[in-house]
Parts: sequence; C-alpha cells; structure tokens
Amino acid sequence: MHLLFADLRRHASSWTWACVVAVVAGACVSGQFMVMHGSLRTASAATGVNQWGISIRADMTDAAHTVSAFIIASVVLATAAVLTSTAALVIAEHQRDHGLWRALGMRPGTLRAILLGQLAVVGAVGSLGGGALGWPVARAMVPLLIDQEVALPGTTPQWETGDLIWTAVVVAGAEMIGGWGPARRAARATEMELIAGRGGAGNAWSLRRLLGVLTRIALVGGFATGVVAAAVTARSAGAMTDEAIDAVILGSFSALGLVCVLTPGLVPLLERLLGLLPARGPAWLVATRTASLQSRRSAATVLPFLVAIGLVAVMFGATHAGFGNMRLSGFLAMFSLALVTAWSGGVAVIAMSASGRRRDAALLEAAGARERTVLAAQVLEGALHAGAAVILGLLVSVATSAFMAAASGAGVLATIVRGPWGELGVVGGLALATTCLAVVASARAGRRRSVGEVLRARE
Repeated sequence: MHLLFADLRRHASSWTWACVVAVVAGACVSGQFMVMHGSLRTASAATGVNQWGISIRADMTDAAHTVSAFIIASVVLATAAVLTSTAALVIAEHQRDHGLWRALGMRPGTLRAILLGQLAVVGAVGSLGGGALGWPVARAMVPLLIDQEVALPGTTPQWETGDLIWTAVVVAGAEMIGGWGPARRAARATEMELIAGRGGAGNAWSLRRLLGVLTRIALVGGFATGVVAAAVTARSAGAMTDEAIDAVILGSFSALGLVCVLTPGLVPLLERLLGLLPARGPAWLVATRTASLQSRRSAATVLPFLVAIGLVAVMFGATHAGFGNMRLSGFLAMFSLALVTAWSGGVAVIAMSASGRRRDAALLEAAGARERTVLAAQVLEGALHAGAAVILGLLVSVATSAFMAAASGAGVLATIVRGPWGELGVVGGLALATTCLAVVASARAGRRRSVGEVLRARE
C-alpha cells in the first residue's frame, strides 16, 4: 500500500489526467441520474391529458425513462472508451519502473495488484468528485430537456443515495476493466522487456489477442453489413417513405461506427500521408515525425473529435436533407454529456505525453532551433490530429449524403452541396483549437526548467 500511494504521488503528472477524465465521466453520469430522478418526480405529480388524449403523467414518465436511458448509455460507452485508453497509456508510461520493481524481487501477482489498486484509487476519486460536480451538470441539462419537451417546466435535479453507487460502478468499473489487460501484460512481461519499454509487445498469438482480432473483424463486418443493407433498403423503398428514412439513419450510424472501428489503422496512414505534403522547414518535419511515431496515441486523440464531427454530419445532415428538424438544443440534450466525456479524453491523451513533448522541445533547442520553430512544430502537431479527424469526418459526411440522396430522390452532388457545412466548420474549428492548445499548453507547462534539467528529468 505504501508503494502504491508513493508511486501515485511520484507520477502525479500523468495520474492527474487519468483522475480528471474519471471526474468528468463521473460528473456526467451522476448529473444525468439527478436529471432523471427530477424528471420522474415532476412527471408523477402532473395531471391532465395532452393533445393526443394521452395522460401527461404517463407520457412524460415514459419520455424521462427513454431519453435518460439513451443519454446514460451513450455516456457509459464514452466513459468506457476514454477510461480504457487513459488507463492503458498511464500503465504503459511507467513500465520501466515496473521492470525495476520486478528486478528487485517483486512477484508478478503483486505488480498486477498494485496497478489495479492504483486504477481503483483513480476510479474512487472520479466517483466522489463526479458525485460532487454532478449538480451543476444536471442544472445545465434540465433547460435543454425542457426545451425538447421531454421534461416538464419546473423540473429540478434530485439526488439519491444510490446514484453514488451507480456512478462508482460505471467509473471505477470502466477504469478497472480498461486497465486489466495492460496490468496483466505488465505482470507477464520479463524484467528486461519492461525496462526496455517493450512490455507486452511480444508477437505471440495468445487467446486474448486472437479474440480481440476476431471481435474487430466482427464489428467491421457488422457495420459494413448495416451500410449495405441500408443502401439497398433506401433505394428500394422509394423516396421520402418512412422505411427509407429509417434506413438512412441506420446506414449513417453504421458508416460512422465503421470508420470509428477502423480509426486505429486509418489515423497513422492519414498522418503519414499528410506528412508527405510539400512543406519547407524543420517544424513541419518534426510535427509529422512525432505524429507518425505516436500512432497509438494519435488514434486515441483523434477518435473523440471524429465522433463529434460524425454525429454532427449524421444528425444535421438529415435535417438539411429534409428528414426531421434537429436543433442545436436537441443535439446538445442528447449528445453533449457523451461528447464532453470523450472530448476530455482526447485532451488527456495529449497531456499525458507532455513529458516526451517537452524533451523533444529541449532537444530541438539544444540543437540550435529557435523558440518559434519549436512552437510552430507543436501547433502543427495539433493541426495534424485535427486534420485527420476532419478528413475522416468528411468521409462520414459523404457517406451520409449518399444515403440522404437515395432516400430523398435528389442527386448525390446536390445533397452534398446543401449539407451541414456550417455546423461541420464549427465543430472542426473547435477540434483544431482544442488539439493545438492542448499540445502547446502541455509542452509549455515545464518551461521554468532549463534545457539540461528537462533532458535529465525522468518525467
């Protein structure tokens, strides 16, 4: 236990970001539970019938259950994806220390217990902090749900004791599950593999690795089948029919899911291709090499922003094509909590590599590079991440436009022209600003130290 907490304090710079993501996820989960309890309490006190002759109490109770279940499910999925990435990265960053522990006589089971204990501490911090911050999140969500007529006016968030338990189950559970595999690989690796930074990087095809590959193949096949089935249905059902519209939405989300599953392979390829663009100066060379070498982190960074761009392309693309009337308040009510959770994960992944980025900057300065060259390289690295997200998001937008054209009877080119380009420009600009600021801010956090101190530092 002493080593567990001492290591957490020593590596606070990387564990802090894991805690930040856990707290954000816990706040979103806890806040939505408060909103659901408040909506149900207000609905249970309602009387009368609506314009369709349905009891307001029954109608609003059903709406509160349905919408809350959708929002909580989306937040849980985002939480699981984000915490899995951050837990794996923070364990991988410290594997040289783990190798030293093993070399000094630590048993593999003890190492795994310490790593899982650290993740449990992060999950507990996220649960407690999220429970405390859930109230302002709930206060922000209530007006959006009232505007969408899924909560009655006068609804106020309500906290229940069980919310803390469920928040802990989601946050700590996702943290532990996400870190189980990396902790297991660290415990199985040899001392020399860990010290060399190659823990768990063997080429042996274990049952776990085989199951992971088969799962990815199944996901790709399932989403591809959904895309093909939706395209066939949209063309055969006829323009503007309910069946065609349902197929359009299904096909659009299947296309988004397919691109997201392929992101770990597509992002390194895209960033290498962007690196081939003609550009002069060392800043561009450094930025492209850094992005390509950090391909695993690049994929984890790009995915949250890709999901945001893809959701905008699907939901607002349907509105621009004449299917539904999605407004900004409706989009935020349904997806804002999941996007905030995922967005914080993207920023955390960038910040968790700050020590390496500071060492790269120190090496450039020691080699004679000017400060503006170093700053330009950092900005360009963030722009490469955002550029990859935008390109993949545009791929989703084009696929969505093809579905919309088939269901509306309009041409594909005309549907693309009247697509949600304004909304895509806004979210793409936000992604660009976020990645660039996160890269620069994380690299500049240790500017008080000299070049020699940065190069000698372990973090």
